[in-house]
Amino acid sequence: MFSKVSRKLSTSIKHKPWNNSFRNLLTPSADSNTPLKPFTVVLEETQKQHISKQNNGVKHKGQCREFLSALLPPSQESLPPRTMEDSLIQALIPIGSCLDVRLQYTSHIGGARLGRLVQDMDNFAAVVVYKYIDNPLQGLEGPSAHAVVTARMDHLHIREDIKNDADIKLVGHVTWVGSSSAEVGVGMEQMEEGVWKKVCEAKFVMVARDAATGTKSAPINPLVVKSEDEKILFKLGKKNIASRAKADQDSLFKEPPSTIESNLIHTMFLSTVDHKVRSFAARVKPENSTWMTDSKLKSVMMCEPEHKNDYNKIFGGLIMEKCIDLAFTNTWVFTGAAQVPVCTHIDDVIFLKAVEIGDLLYFHSQVVFTHENLVQARVSAEVLDRETKRLKLTNVLQVTFKLPSEVPHVIPQSYHEAMAYLTGRRHFLISLENEGLLAKGMAEKEMIEVTKYTPLWTLKELDTEEHVFNKNNVQDMLEEDTFMEAEITRDIRARESGLLS
Repeated sequence: MFSKVSRKLSTSIKHKPWNNSFRNLLTPSADSNTPLKPFTVVLEETQKQHISKQNNGVKHKGQCREFLSALLPPSQESLPPRTMEDSLIQALIPIGSCLDVRLQYTSHIGGARLGRLVQDMDNFAAVVVYKYIDNPLQGLEGPSAHAVVTARMDHLHIREDIKNDADIKLVGHVTWVGSSSAEVGVGMEQMEEGVWKKVCEAKFVMVARDAATGTKSAPINPLVVKSEDEKILFKLGKKNIASRAKADQDSLFKEPPSTIESNLIHTMFLSTVDHKVRSFAARVKPENSTWMTDSKLKSVMMCEPEHKNDYNKIFGGLIMEKCIDLAFTNTWVFTGAAQVPVCTHIDDVIFLKAVEIGDLLYFHSQVVFTHENLVQARVSAEVLDRETKRLKLTNVLQVTFKLPSEVPHVIPQSYHEAMAYLTGRRHFLISLENEGLLAKGMAEKEMIEVTKYTPLWTLKELDTEEHVFNKNNVQDMLEEDTFMEAEITRDIRARESGLLS
């Protein structure tokens, strides 16, 4: 049964003004009768124009690097200003009108393959930035001095179910520009009864590198905003950059949990301790719950040449697809539900390190937070270092799933699992905010309220007379034999070692 607080929230959000306050991207002004180019054609044209011709007839790589370095603009001031409309582009994924394409995007559980579509959105974001860049030092048909790569993707909110029998349109443009980076908004629309309907939108942070070496940042054109809509989009983009910086500073990898969060973890810990045996190691699972350590699922992939991008690195969109698929499978296995989980939000997709051809890529998924019928899963991708035999983190993301019925509570047992729980809880609240279920700015406020988005069994008061010893009991405890019998001790040790179920 859902809690009264959450049932009340679920009923009231339908009437809140922020429920539909999603950011709208610019609308293409092209003639509606002009047929859309297929996405594969748009991508191929961009690759031919900016990437595939980088050798430009030069036989030696050293000469090619020297040639590309000469095309690199010395500073952002040397580049002409550009507008959001200069980068605006749209493309068609003909899922509904082409049977061959439909097969590539159809999931065995019905509907479209989300991971495959996210891979296309990642590629599309790069196309947007290439269209935005205008470098006077290079010709229209010449090679590009810029190499555009993805730094992160966040706040992918899925508003509607994505079908596998209707055409999809991608629309995107830059929304904010720094010196060598840009935020790109990519929207996805699907045809329904002759009308394009918005189904999801995401933000990508793209960075420009020196194509000659791939190591130095490359300046891109400054952005000029004109209309009121553009000013709002730019302001939101600037705010997103600041929010990402703040989130990084407040990360549990750098700062300890807040007092409220620490109290929450301690309450969860005490509510799962078997007080009868007087040992912190003796833990008892509440009803309808699972230990977090049992919510894991892993996979591995050998990175082959066919997985490379245009710069001979493993394509980041493919890694995202693998992560999303693993998160979905893990969530389905964890819940044990007959119905499939539905992804509602993807956040915090970070690209920390390039993956090389020949790398052994490990994927780790773990359910880190649950609330009623919602599941928060964290997925990471790590590369095995052949020399040290250690795993190096390359990618990480958070995914929110929804199921038609209540799911088991996930309970941390160790400190590092508790930190994963709190991080997942933070992202869960942010996802509600981005979906319009919480007002903007409410996520941070909700984080300090223990009685919301927390397993209800943690709110039950402990039986102090039977299980908890206060200061008045200390003398009595010292006077009586408080040592446990050997059989009880062996039982606890067996539980610690995982020998008993």
